[in-house]
Amino acid sequence: MNISIAMCTYNGDRFLGEQLRTLREQTKPPFEVIICDDGSTDTTAQLVGDFAGGAPFPVVFVSNSANMGSTRNFDQAINLCRGQAIALCDQDDLWAPDKLERLAQVLEEPGVGGVFSNAALINDQSELLPESLWERRKYTPRRQEELRRTGVAQLLKYNPATGATFAFRSSFVPQISPIPKEWVHDAWIALLIAAQSRLVLLPEKLISYRIHSAQQVGVKRLRPSDDLLVTQWSALQERLAALPVDPEIRRVVRKKLQFFKTRQALRQQNLFGRAWAASGVLPGYFHFARGLFSYALDVAGVRS
Repeated sequence: MNISIAMCTYNGDRFLGEQLRTLREQTKPPFEVIICDDGSTDTTAQLVGDFAGGAPFPVVFVSNSANMGSTRNFDQAINLCRGQAIALCDQDDLWAPDKLERLAQVLEEPGVGGVFSNAALINDQSELLPESLWERRKYTPRRQEELRRTGVAQLLKYNPATGATFAFRSSFVPQISPIPKEWVHDAWIALLIAAQSRLVLLPEKLISYRIHSAQQVGVKRLRPSDDLLVTQWSALQERLAALPVDPEIRRVVRKKLQFFKTRQALRQQNLFGRAWAASGVLPGYFHFARGLFSYALDVAGVRS
């Protein structure tokens, strides 16, 4: 199986050269590298040009005339890929030499649509940090086993997939794209692939994920606003309606969306109204929030 790399850049020349070097040193060379730049004003274009000149595989560089944002930019890069599979790539990490080889081995298994791995954590000096990515994000062995057992059902509650570690079959691009601007691309892709096929997780640390002040998302992701959650899950519900997925998946998404809409409306109500409305969706607090802790904060009018 050949794998395209879809990479997005934006003013990342501080770490880009190191990352490109690790792409060139893969034991399984990429089929191609697609790099979409979102209007960088640093030396990104020069670094990519030097890389392309010495790379033993095709390198395509697209410079956006206007800043698109990471989600739309990744959507663009994904659609330009021609390989049988697509590996997502950030500009500031370091890949293990056998990353593409391991991802290809998994994707060649029957029924597998996507795969993501664990990662080591490094700082802006490339020094190794004590925790892994999964440990930092509280992706416990229990949660890992739940994903293996239930697939998308677990992702609908807790989505650990990190784009920089992710690869998927390109046959899913028509179902994934366009990616709604309200979503972070990796969470959207993981959900849609897991809803239609098997998503595999690899405990191996196949990249060194860099933690630094300039990165856009990072390890810790803040909970979106209630308005954004309603918009995100409305978009997911609409996309799933057009796909041949298990009706149970649609039911859970519909239930989760209703839970978010209820929480969205709480801020317009008094204490009694909040208690009544929140009690009406009490099971949702255990499925989609932090149980009684979130329930108590919502009733008190404090966003959890």
